[in-house]
Amino acid sequence: MKKIMYLILLMILFLLTSCQEETVQIPENTENTMVVSHLKDNKLSFINEETHEVIHSLELDFTVADMVRINDSHISFTTKEEDDLYLLNLQTGKMKEWASVGSGVNDLLYNPEVEQLYLSDSKNNQIQVFDTDKEKIIEKVSVGKFPLSITADQKNEHLYVVNQQSSTVSVIDLNNFRVDEEFLVPHHPEGILVNDSKLYLGGHGPVHGELNRHIYVLDAQSGEQLEQIEVGLMPVKLFSPEVSPDLYVVSHGSHEVYKVSLENDSTVEKLKVGANPYEVTGDKEKLYVSNIDGDSISVIDPESFQVTSEIPVKGGPVSIVRGGGKE
Repeated sequence: MKKIMYLILLMILFLLTSCQEETVQIPENTENTMVVSHLKDNKLSFINEETHEVIHSLELDFTVADMVRINDSHISFTTKEEDDLYLLNLQTGKMKEWASVGSGVNDLLYNPEVEQLYLSDSKNNQIQVFDTDKEKIIEKVSVGKFPLSITADQKNEHLYVVNQQSSTVSVIDLNNFRVDEEFLVPHHPEGILVNDSKLYLGGHGPVHGELNRHIYVLDAQSGEQLEQIEVGLMPVKLFSPEVSPDLYVVSHGSHEVYKVSLENDSTVEKLKVGANPYEVTGDKEKLYVSNIDGDSISVIDPESFQVTSEIPVKGGPVSIVRGGGKE
C-alpha cells in the first residue's frame, strides 16, 4: 500500500513539474538576435540584428505584456491573460512558469547587481520585487494608482514609479523598499528616465483637454519642475544609450522620434517613423523603434538620425529585447 501511495505521489509531482515547464522551438545562435513581442497576436518574432531578417516566429498561448533580459541566455516576460511570470531559456528553448504575479503587470525592470526584478503591478497599485536567485517575491510596495513606467537611478539606490491614473511619481528606496517621496506631475504621465539629478517624464495629457507635447524635466529629489521640452504628440517612451549625451523620445501620437540633448535639455532633431511607434532601444550605432500599427521595426542611425532600414513584422510589434549581453 505504501509503495502504491509513493508511486502516486511521484506521478503527481511529475505532472505538476511538467505543467510548469515546457520546451518551445527557438532558432539556433540567438546571441545576435532580437526578440520582439506582438500586441495583435500571440507571437514572438526573432530577428537577426545583422541581416535584419525575421528568422523565426514562436506562437504562444497568450499575449506578452512586457519582456526583459535577465542574462545572456534568459529573458523573462509577463502576459496579458495569465497570472504567471515566465522565464525563457534562449539556448535550450525551455520555458517555465517562474512565479505567480497576477495579470496586471505592465512593466519590468531588472537589477543584475542584486538579482532583483521589479514588476509594475497596475492592477493592485504596487511594485512587486522578485528575487531571481531565490525565485520568489520578497517585497510588495504600495504606490499610487495604476503604476506603469519604472526606472532606477544610475547607482540603483532609488526606483522611480510613474502612477498614471493618480498623476504622481513614487520614489522607492531600494535599500529598505520604502516610499521616500511621492509628488504630483502633469496629467496621465507615461515614460520616465533619470539622468544624474534630473527626471525626464513623458505622458498623454488630460483625458478631456489638450494632449501633451512636452517632456517635463523634474528635480529627482523634490519633483520640482525645472524645464519642459517641446516634442511630438503624446511622448510615451524615453531611452538613452549608455555614455550618450542624447535622449530619444517616442511620440506615438505624431508617429515621430525626437533626439533631445541631455546637456542643455533642448530638442535637436525629429524623425518620422512608422504608424503608432512605441518601444525604442539600441546603442551608439543603431536604434530600434517598434511601430505597432505600421507592423515594422524602424532601424535608425543615431549619428545621421535617419531611418536606414524597415523590418516588416506582422502582428503589431511592441517590446524589444536585444541579443545576449545587450540592453
